[in-house]
Amino acid sequence: MVKTLLSIFIALGLLAAAAIFEEIFVDKQFDKFEAALETLDVKVRNETASRGDAESVRTLWEEEKKVLHIVIPHRDIGYVDYWLGEAVSLIETKNYDDALSKIDVLLTICEQIPETYRITFENVF
Repeated sequence: MVKTLLSIFIALGLLAAAAIFEEIFVDKQFDKFEAALETLDVKVRNETASRGDAESVRTLWEEEKKVLHIVIPHRDIGYVDYWLGEAVSLIETKNYDDALSKIDVLLTICEQIPETYRITFENVF
């Protein structure tokens, strides 16, 4: 009986630790990407952004998504890929107003995806 209860508590502890690690990991990855997007957002607002600036953000995202595939659904990664591709194309053609709207969507996604991995009442139950 004692071994069974001990095993249950150890398993629950491991699950809690894994959930906390996942939350911290996803937050950290998206914080880096969001910071790069905010820098790009400022350049787009000032109409000084170039394709190189957008490509550097895309390169950062490519590195981040290699490890994010482990914990978040491919659908969410696909959303970011889609919106980022649109923004890069619009920046290349110097269509800054439309690029700004795409970057705003990306910034919103960067807030929403990590929110789904937080340990909150709504996410647990």
